[in-house]
Amino acid sequence: MDLIDRYLTAIRWNLPRGVNADDVIAELRDVIASRVEDREESLGRPLDEKEISALLREFGHPLVVAARYGTQQSLIGPDLFPFYWFSLKVVLAICAAVMVVTGVINAISGGHSIVRALVHVLTSGWWSLLANAGLVTLIFVVLERTGWLTEYLEQWSPEELPDLKDFKVKPQSAWESVFQVAVGIAFILWWVGLIHVPLAYTDVEGLTLTPAPVWTDLWVPILALMVARLVFNLIQWLRPRWKLARAVLSVATAAGGLALLALIYQAGHWLTATSATMPADQLADIDRSTNLGIHYAIIVIGVIWALQCAKELWRLYAGRR
Repeated sequence: MDLIDRYLTAIRWNLPRGVNADDVIAELRDVIASRVEDREESLGRPLDEKEISALLREFGHPLVVAARYGTQQSLIGPDLFPFYWFSLKVVLAICAAVMVVTGVINAISGGHSIVRALVHVLTSGWWSLLANAGLVTLIFVVLERTGWLTEYLEQWSPEELPDLKDFKVKPQSAWESVFQVAVGIAFILWWVGLIHVPLAYTDVEGLTLTPAPVWTDLWVPILALMVARLVFNLIQWLRPRWKLARAVLSVATAAGGLALLALIYQAGHWLTATSATMPADQLADIDRSTNLGIHYAIIVIGVIWALQCAKELWRLYAGRR
């Protein structure tokens, strides 16, 4: 019955909001129990784990079963709609993360408010969001017509569901994991130069913010740290049962991040503002305010990573006990 409990718990976590989960799970438990009883009666013996797994596979993927209790979506179809909606959020999250990173960099480089820079990026990039949403929809319309994804739904395995003890604490939502992965990808693409954001703002003629040498010296370690963090987020999203790998990567990236932050903090100056036309006092004010903002950002990030590192170390210690 452990496999059935894991199956029903997976359905519970994916039920739409507003649905009485206890009633739904009780109803499904009765239906599954009835099917198990009928199968056992026909065979004249109790079902083994493989036969229960086959019965649950026939009953349907947890995402599909849970989606049947929500509002029916006819654009893609009730069986494919959960996968379509999830894929759409992934694509839009990556696009939004790239836009946010671009807006923040523009704000820092131009001495303007982050809100103003983000509004500028959003008003000029919403066509990209619309085009990507349309592309994802078109792909799933093709999948609906060809029936290719149906083969995947028939091949899923109940044995891959998390253990019951993994459900004692509600897992991180898929949307949160997708957002973290999207932000990581956007940062790496910008860091390696595939997303170009010039350090000059058109509203301030001649103003340029030049990175300090510390960023060049630590370019490779920062890239390695962000790649490792991206791997951690991918494991947390796609392979949540890899607990040891998640814990090791979380502690390693947090500790490595703290070490890098210490080296960056020691530099004391991170961007230099230059301009051939701007008054010296205004230029000095921009330089000072920009570096002061980076100063406080480093402290806040350091505190967050230190707490995360302590939390993961405590989890490892408690797990060994």
